[in-house]
Amino acid sequence: MTIVFDVTVDGKVKETIQPQTQRLKEIHSFIKAESYGLIKKYGSNVYLNRRVVYN
Repeated sequence: MTIVFDVTVDGKVKETIQPQTQRLKEIHSFIKAESYGLIKKYGSNVYLNRRVVYN
């Protein structure tokens, strides 16, 4: 079971990002840092949707 995040821009999924580790504190800092780069890349209409992938 892994947690991944879909990057949604204008209602369409542009990419999926996956943190290196699955610890919640590290996921929080990863998403916070990654979100700044995604806003610069895609603009202000960026949404991150969390989902769980079962292997």
